[in-house]
Amino acid sequence: MSYDLLISRITERLKALGMSERKACLTADVGLNSIRHIRVRGHAPKPETLAKLANVLEVPASYFLEAAAEGHEKSKDPIEPNKNHFAAVEKVYVKGFVQAGTWQDALEWPMTDWMSIYIPPDPRYMNVARFGLEVRGDSMNKVYPEGSIVIAVRLDDLGRLPRNGERVVVLSRCTNGNSAMEATIKKYQIDTQGRHILWPESTDPLYQTPIILDDRAKSLGIDGHDADHGASCDIEIYAVVIGSYRPE
Repeated sequence: MSYDLLISRITERLKALGMSERKACLTADVGLNSIRHIRVRGHAPKPETLAKLANVLEVPASYFLEAAAEGHEKSKDPIEPNKNHFAAVEKVYVKGFVQAGTWQDALEWPMTDWMSIYIPPDPRYMNVARFGLEVRGDSMNKVYPEGSIVIAVRLDDLGRLPRNGERVVVLSRCTNGNSAMEATIKKYQIDTQGRHILWPESTDPLYQTPIILDDRAKSLGIDGHDADHGASCDIEIYAVVIGSYRPE
């Protein structure tokens, strides 16, 4: 397996702290060759090992765990469920939330607040980074009840535009001098007139007005008119929703 991102992050921290691999392993109370085995042999690291190393190298555990999960996803090796390493599920980090009418400074929480969930591998996106978002409120409750976790992929990582009928993560920044943004989920459609429309799917009358993007939206992520707010907003279609998870 290839853990290039993980090794680069570990190396970065070692250099920043002026610490050798051996000293880091010794201080973390893990095997003295733990880092070398990842770097040279491509061994799958145990999560507890990475958490200990992260503590010694003064970063959140998620900084190493996320990189390890990405390295595992990019591997072409078959997953053997009886092997004592990552199981036949994949870790995805829930990095933020979406909620209509709620303004926030950034889509992602600080890394220390990320939550991990485990989901089945998705063969459609084996080499693409995925992330989770918590759904709050009722603006998409026909599809995603409050508390659902949606799994998404950034459009930049996919290298394509959204497709008709896909549900997408939409970021809105209104031109009122406020730098805050709203993150929501909408269904992307192109109607018979060629208009790009973002539809809520809600039982709540407050969240049933679509966002109709203007002609410039053919390049997407440009200007639109959000009738829910009655203001001119910059609309960015940020990611495509590829799945969802509902905790019991």
